[in-house]
Amino acid sequence: MSEVLISLSNLSKSFTSGAGAVNVLNNINLDIDRGQCVALVGQSGSGKSTLLSIIGLLDNASSGHYTLCDTSVTTLSHYQLSILRNKNIGWIFQNFNLVSELTVLKNVELPMRYNSDVKKADYEAIAMKQLCLVGLQDKANSYPDQLSGGQQQRVAIARALVGEPDMLLCDEPTGNLDSKNSEQITDLLLELNQRGTTVLIVTHDNELAKRCQRIIHIIDGEITP
Repeated sequence: MSEVLISLSNLSKSFTSGAGAVNVLNNINLDIDRGQCVALVGQSGSGKSTLLSIIGLLDNASSGHYTLCDTSVTTLSHYQLSILRNKNIGWIFQNFNLVSELTVLKNVELPMRYNSDVKKADYEAIAMKQLCLVGLQDKANSYPDQLSGGQQQRVAIARALVGEPDMLLCDEPTGNLDSKNSEQITDLLLELNQRGTTVLIVTHDNELAKRCQRIIHIIDGEITP
């Protein structure tokens, strides 16, 4: 298996608006190895979140080539992409994206419903294992609105981990947190990286970026040295 987990070659993304084509990403060439912890930084509108969405298989490039886990993504069907995304990628968002009507345990179980390799009888044990990892096993029967922002983000991390993905993609994971909770979430993400998970983080948090192994700067849709 290749040490390169993510490989982007001449990747571009554009949108069509009333004023014509708008280029968001321009000829991105990037390799990320397994086990790296990488920060994507840049001003709002620089294209970093679009790049993360393409890497996370939530969006498609307009041109170029993308290889993930030794698989060429470019020619895959929507169904094949969904399988690859479910098995290899864990997503963590700024707004947590928890389902308010479900308990913490049921929120963490959600991704397993779309993974045919996991037996329904195993859902609870797997979810509890990840809740223990993030220190929230005592909140399994609570609801999201009964938790602090930092606790909600830890639930989101547990949910992202249930499929034991190759990588975690984090879109401003500390953006809605105070400094204390931001530090706790940063420590947790770095701990997961030290255990072998590849972590890719879009962030405006300079302190978080500095603690990553690698910082990638994006300006006007291009990677800069």
